[in-house]
Amino acid sequence: MIENEAGLRDILGDCLSELGGWEVRLSESIQEGIVLCEEQRPDVILMDASTSENDAILLVEQLKQYSVSQSVPILLISSLANWFSLQEFRQMGFSGAISKPFNPSTLSSQVYRLMTSENPKP
Repeated sequence: MIENEAGLRDILGDCLSELGGWEVRLSESIQEGIVLCEEQRPDVILMDASTSENDAILLVEQLKQYSVSQSVPILLISSLANWFSLQEFRQMGFSGAISKPFNPSTLSSQVYRLMTSENPKP
């Protein structure tokens, strides 16, 4: 879970671990998230679309390359998630997106559904 806002990061982590039974690793930056991915291969990467990192675009591209090489889906969590279709997200290199505000009781099932949905390779 990559989220730069500490409060939201904790809430998302708690929703996934306590309500969904996931083992969650929390990261406050994309760069830190990449390091965590290299230390232990995740089943899915959930990240906030907004970040204050200077090299955010390059870091997201690096994360996408990791995702493709390791077959790990990346899901965005964003207030802009409804602006794009699932096909558009996949063309951008993501497996899908979850809208903010999210429902804590259904977050885990949304993540599972998106990470296991058919993801055609480009």
